[in-house]
Amino acid sequence: MSNTKDGYVTVFETSDGGTGDPLDTLWQFFVDNQPVTTKNERHAETARLAIKTATRVQVTYDSGSGNTISQIRMEFRYVCTEELIRDCHNSPPPPEGSRYICETKRYSRCHPGTEG
Repeated sequence: MSNTKDGYVTVFETSDGGTGDPLDTLWQFFVDNQPVTTKNERHAETARLAIKTATRVQVTYDSGSGNTISQIRMEFRYVCTEELIRDCHNSPPPPEGSRYICETKRYSRCHPGTEG
């Protein structure tokens, strides 16, 4: 029976059952409080990326087959940066042959391929 869960990956663990064989690796992770498993390395990579980027996922899994994942989906949101670099005039003066610079960054949501 196919089920879907939306949320954040909250636990991520792997096991090879003590075989030492990477081909026997089973990944288990929780989407919020729902445990799901996979032997598909691509599914595991997606879960790791979701953790690194703090992105919600939508996972489809078979509850009749050990909560095995059939699909994991994450939606990206893009953030653009605008940088302004200028000379700063601080006290005391910088060492000979160098200068102080100030950097201001502004972050905002944006869409790939557009400006602003």
